Amino acid sequence: MKKVNCAYCGNETDLPFECNYCKDEFCAEHRLPEEHRCVKLTSIRAKRFGEKKVIRKQEGGFLKRLFRRS
Repeated sequence: MKKVNCAYCGNETDLPFECNYCKDEFCAEHRLPEEHRCVKLTSIRAKRFGEKKVIRKQEGGFLKRLFRRS
């Protein structure tokens, strides 16, 4: 077996996991893209799903709604 250093934490691991997005090798703890803060993951998600932001209609602040007088 080949021993590889994790690209995130630097720990040596016998069984490296390769990220599908950035192609770097990681230990079992950092194998998921979310765990090693994969740079390519955010760009791929933006391309695939778009960067749509939720726009909420605001009719006054929270306190105005909470203490609304009838």
